[in-house]
Amino acid sequence: MRAQPTTPPREGDGSSPLRRGAAAPRPPWLRPLAAAAAAAAALVALALLGPVAMVAVGKRSAAACLASIEAPRGPALPDCRPALRWFALPSRLPWTRAAASALAEELGARAAIAGYVDAAVGRPERAALAGATEAVAAAEAAVASGSARVTLDALGPACGAPRLGREAARLGDRRTLLAQPDRWADWHVRVRTLRAALAEGDVERAIAIARGYATMDPRDEDLRTTTGAVLCLGDGAEAKRGVELLTLNQHDRASKRHAGMARNWGEVRAVLVACAARAGVEPPPMPEAPEAGVADAVEARLAQRARLAAAAGEGAAGARQRAMRAIRDLLGSAAALAPGARRDLLAVVLAGDDAIDAAEAAALALPEADGDEPAAGESGAAASDTATDTATDAASAAPAGAAAALRAGSPLAIDWLPERGLARPVIAGSIRARAAARAAELAAAPQLSPPERDTLRAAAGALALDAARELALEGDAPAAIDALDRHGSLAQALAPEPARALARSSAWLLAGDRGRALDAIERVDLAAAPPSLRAAVLLQRAELLASLGRRRDAARAAVLADEEAAARGGRAAREAAERPDLDLLDARARWTRLALARAPDAAPLPQGSPPARLPEDLSAAWPWVGFARPDAPWARADQPAFSRALASWSAARDAPPATRRALRYVALRRRGDAPPALVPYAALAAQLLGDGEGDPEVWLDAFLALDAARFSLRHHAFARAEAARWRGDDGSAAAWQRRYDALRAVAADPTRAEIARYLGL
Repeated sequence: MRAQPTTPPREGDGSSPLRRGAAAPRPPWLRPLAAAAAAAAALVALALLGPVAMVAVGKRSAAACLASIEAPRGPALPDCRPALRWFALPSRLPWTRAAASALAEELGARAAIAGYVDAAVGRPERAALAGATEAVAAAEAAVASGSARVTLDALGPACGAPRLGREAARLGDRRTLLAQPDRWADWHVRVRTLRAALAEGDVERAIAIARGYATMDPRDEDLRTTTGAVLCLGDGAEAKRGVELLTLNQHDRASKRHAGMARNWGEVRAVLVACAARAGVEPPPMPEAPEAGVADAVEARLAQRARLAAAAGEGAAGARQRAMRAIRDLLGSAAALAPGARRDLLAVVLAGDDAIDAAEAAALALPEADGDEPAAGESGAAASDTATDTATDAASAAPAGAAAALRAGSPLAIDWLPERGLARPVIAGSIRARAAARAAELAAAPQLSPPERDTLRAAAGALALDAARELALEGDAPAAIDALDRHGSLAQALAPEPARALARSSAWLLAGDRGRALDAIERVDLAAAPPSLRAAVLLQRAELLASLGRRRDAARAAVLADEEAAARGGRAAREAAERPDLDLLDARARWTRLALARAPDAAPLPQGSPPARLPEDLSAAWPWVGFARPDAPWARADQPAFSRALASWSAARDAPPATRRALRYVALRRRGDAPPALVPYAALAAQLLGDGEGDPEVWLDAFLALDAARFSLRHHAFARAEAARWRGDDGSAAAWQRRYDALRAVAADPTRAEIARYLGL
């Protein structure tokens, strides 16, 4: 094998080692020095970046732990505080101090809030709820003295910084709100505190709290009005102070606009006049030439004037005549009144004006005016309420035909519960009963034409049902039933015997005698009744059976009621005037069936419903149905959310405990959409708690805290008492019944009637 030739190095090209020169050997001490420098650089990098990494790891760990609280889990609340160790060292170093301190502060605050919410939702317990307030108060103080942030958003969805009063109001924790009422600085928390005292049926305590708030000279309009109205429930000095506060609001609403918005002041005026009467002082004059809000609630104020004039006796005969003349002028000149207001004002005239004749009564009951003609607005320029109010503001009058005002209302007990506000006049049941008798008497006058006679007879029947409702709400069931038996059959809606039997049952139910309420409809022959009436009777029967502990019978009755309500669509449902009522009946029947029927005894959902299955994403388990909206999207045929919601509820109560716990947290964020069927809704929500999983009353306080403001306090107390009876909790039922009775006693007092209605009693 030949050797390859090699090229010898040439001089001057630098390739010869002899020419380049040999490399100098490294000193032996250089290598340890380089290693030391590298180690020092690594230590510096670790010192600088290590705390940053610790903050990042701690943030991820804390966020994951907090997220697990509302995920399916066991009964023990995850303890996220150990994640604080990741922020201990970084919070002492200048380059990570701000971030680590903020995250540690937020973790402590969120953990405190989570413990409070868990005591109401995760594992509801009264003692745990009371104990968790200390941690929230400590976290509130820590944030206030630290970053002073108002929003926490680094470790989860944005939420407000901890404030004990706000959290207590959000969770319906009335005990905490009432324990330290003067501690709360937020006006809305103070309003909720006053409502909490009223919800407990403790009017004296509410007055005492309002007395303290009044000394602080409340500037917020809603707080000032609520404080003044609560003070008006008292007498003497409290009522006089209430007059002062309400006078300020009356003039502010009449003269001030805020961002182009103005608030009407008619309801405030009605409360102010009632308060002045209780205080024994003259009410201040009405605002002259108001530039902002208008004096609405004219119907309620006209009825109030007539009542106050009648209470004044013979010395106020002239004022009484002027009040009656104003009501007659309104009834004769305006056909567009708030729903039911024509019957209310007609009751005042028939019961209080003996000089009215049959022909005039018939004309006032059903004038020949255009049913769509709005009433003229009230100028509000009168010097006082002794001036004649002859019309109502168009904004406060719902366009409706006058004939619809003579249609009798619903005989269902749930429809008899009072609403909030003064949209309709407040008239005692005895006055309504006297008006019904007067209308029936005038209907027999020989000079009347057949249409006039039919008009007065229809008015007498509708007034009799109104009287029964008010008397039942006052607790006088025998008088309510007497009014029904005397004149109820004159109303077309009450002509069938099952309808009057249902009304009698409602009277006994609201008066507190459920045994007699069931007997009133137990043996009624429903063979000839229309489907809607059969559904209503069966629905109330199911509710009464559940209240009396007969759960299987109640489930069967609820299924029958739902089937009848679904079958009512062929005939009466086509009438536009009755369609909303029938849709509402159908919705109530479906909620009641779901709350009472359980497989295998009865099917909780009708055939054709979506399957009872929860979505993979539990946050979508409770679709928004729209019960809280006036246009009622739940009643539209193309709106499937209602059926999906019922299917989710059916699946939720049969889910494992860990899933139900997560669903309770989801429900807490999706509140505000409670249906008008509040009793089955509360009963169904209680079924998200299994045996031994917590106190249903604590959970329902939190679940209904937002929705409760949409209903009157008596409606809420009645619903909670009934829901407790449905699940066999006699102690809770008795407590809520006591509250209902206390609220009823206040509302039944004629001198406090408008005040109670305004406060939502």
